[in-house]
Amino acid sequence: MDGARFALVVANDEYADPGLRRLNAPAQDAVALADALADPAVGDFAVQVLHNASAQEIRFAVEDFFADRAPEDLLLLHFSCHGLKNAAGELFLAVADTRPTRLASTAVAADFVNRQMADSRAQRIALFLDCCYGGAFPRGMVVRAAGEAQVRDAFAGQERVGGGRGRVVVTASSAMEYAFEGTQLAVADQPMPSVFTGAVVDGLTTGEADRDGDGWVGLTELVGYVTDRVHLLTPNQNPQMWTFGSQGELLLARSRIRRITPTPLAPELVEAVDSPLTATRFGVVDELKERLLEADLGQAYAAWKVLQHMIGDDSRKVSEAARRWVEAAGPRATPAELELETTEDEPAVGELRLEGPPLALVAIAAASTPWIRVEQAGTAVRVIAAPPDPGEHEGAVVLTGPTGECLIPVRVRVPEPEPEPEPEPAPEPVHETALEPETAPESVPSSVATPQPMPTPQSTPTPQSTPTPRTMPQPQPVQGTQPPPQPEPGSPPPEWRPASEPEPVSAAAQATVEPARSTPPPRVPAPPWWLVAVLVVGSLALIALNWPGATESRKGWYDESDTGWHVYRSWTDPWILASFVALLAALVLRWAGLQASLVLGIVAGCAASLAASGLVILTGGIAYVDVGSWTATVLISLGMIAASWTVVRPNIRRWWPVHLLGAALVLAGGALDLLSAAIDHDDGISWLAVTRTAAFGPFLMVVLAWAALAAPVGTRARAFMVAAASTYAAFNMVGVIPALTEGGSQPVFLTSLAGNGLVLVALAIASARPERSAVTAKQGTG
Repeated sequence: MDGARFALVVANDEYADPGLRRLNAPAQDAVALADALADPAVGDFAVQVLHNASAQEIRFAVEDFFADRAPEDLLLLHFSCHGLKNAAGELFLAVADTRPTRLASTAVAADFVNRQMADSRAQRIALFLDCCYGGAFPRGMVVRAAGEAQVRDAFAGQERVGGGRGRVVVTASSAMEYAFEGTQLAVADQPMPSVFTGAVVDGLTTGEADRDGDGWVGLTELVGYVTDRVHLLTPNQNPQMWTFGSQGELLLARSRIRRITPTPLAPELVEAVDSPLTATRFGVVDELKERLLEADLGQAYAAWKVLQHMIGDDSRKVSEAARRWVEAAGPRATPAELELETTEDEPAVGELRLEGPPLALVAIAAASTPWIRVEQAGTAVRVIAAPPDPGEHEGAVVLTGPTGECLIPVRVRVPEPEPEPEPEPAPEPVHETALEPETAPESVPSSVATPQPMPTPQSTPTPQSTPTPRTMPQPQPVQGTQPPPQPEPGSPPPEWRPASEPEPVSAAAQATVEPARSTPPPRVPAPPWWLVAVLVVGSLALIALNWPGATESRKGWYDESDTGWHVYRSWTDPWILASFVALLAALVLRWAGLQASLVLGIVAGCAASLAASGLVILTGGIAYVDVGSWTATVLISLGMIAASWTVVRPNIRRWWPVHLLGAALVLAGGALDLLSAAIDHDDGISWLAVTRTAAFGPFLMVVLAWAALAAPVGTRARAFMVAAASTYAAFNMVGVIPALTEGGSQPVFLTSLAGNGLVLVALAIASARPERSAVTAKQGTG
């Protein structure tokens, strides 16, 4: 495309005059059309957007847009607003400050636009009018029309331009019809482009408007595509196009779709494909391979289709050769996958290069997820990834061509945001006579400077008297910080911390930090609907599987060996309670806001409790007649955990160091819970004697709690793991109640209760005081 390409998009959806109804679509029209026109892979226009500007601003912008252009430039002007007529039938474009009773001075006259187009030196000009007029229409349609505004009459002066200059005017409807904003715009919270402009944007961005498959979207092709699309939605609306002195086709955009039509192969080659001789057919494969690698895409595509048919040949030799060349013509790219990482302010950027024969190089790249954007220029594909939240993310770039599809995995890591450093406390002013060099303790922090004594005229140090409290200057703490405590003589130096760990801030200091320095809470996107559906359906299935029924009508498990131990299902057992709690959490998940990770952790904790119980019962051989129910329970629970994990993606990169006191309490709690399983009941039998896999429950509790301690403070991973571990420990406490009520073993009940309680205390302490770490204190001298 020769010459520069310029576009001016004028959109107005708010009007000062109460008689002009506010429109929904123009703002979206401007955004969508500007993005499509400015995309280097589509229109490659230099785009200017005017949104809700005044009449004077628009007149100046229009005149400036058409002035000082070169003859080979392509200009595109788009209006999306109300269209009004005066008593003489002249068309005016209503803008923000338009008064219907003063159109000549407050609106943009079509005749003004007409004159600027006629005076421009540019030979290629396209004007799009999506003009609107008030009123309503059935089916919720919002009427957008220019009434009796005759567009051809308003721009008839373009017929006399001459000189081979082409002027094209495209309107959303004819003079007597309405132009619609869309079926749901009257009540929608998220406006979308109008029917007309939406079709224009789709035709440009998808390339579907390229009906002749030459790789370009021409203006005539675009209008034909838009007309068909508009008729599907609003049969009574007919977009119109007028050409004034136009010669040839105006190419508006590159097409992302390359249509290839196979051209006939040589007759003797086609006949040889059906030869009864295997050697002849094998030779045909070699001939077709040569056609496949040619730059003539029609011949290459025809050869590929014949080779694809020959994959089913009864000769294995012929079939494998045909398959090999069919696969060689498929779209592919280098590298085969992308590993990217974003920075704090910039998205991740990577590049793919299409490879293969010419037929494979016409493949089109598209993103599989909204946070991936692709820009394709020939065989080079630029991949821009900007996931919405921290963590590991997976997506893909899909290469689609006439010979198939290829999926290029894209993995992106978004680092956790660095915590905002707390302001360093200002050193406390020290009076010059408060410390003498001989008596200053070694543990004075280096940030507090030791004053030098003032020498006498004889240069002999003389101790100065300490001033009375009345004259002693009192140091004042800096606002928002706590003054550093003065160490006592002989006290150890402050605790050492690595440079990457933020200095602890006391509660009082946190309360006085200036609001401007506070870090806003991270925005957590709402969990997807598919996750809510999976968790709700899974919870309902768990409820059905663990339904207790009538009292003592169904055993949860039964040891048929010499112990005879068993537990009946009841409405107070942890299995049915966990199923109901998971259902309740799943129902409120979508609206949990910043607490979504916490709610997901509760669901995961319930599912972990059910999965652990099912695994212990199944592997211990005590499922009795409920083997199928317990197997389904384990599988569904693991599926719910996997779904929650996939969305949250807890990023736990290290398992040490962790909170020292919390780690000690977790290990002690796990040991007590394991001990409770080894304590004999009144009949001399322990839970471990029934099944050795009983040790799995305490082990899993320690793993979950440790992961919660190791998760980064203030992240979604920490909230998710703390909620999961706490929920798991809580249901462990519910599950040990039968040891007291039915087994009569108070020591077992109290030991398990204490063990799970210690884990809950550890999680609470670690969450309340995250500044305590397991880093060993070190003493340094410099």
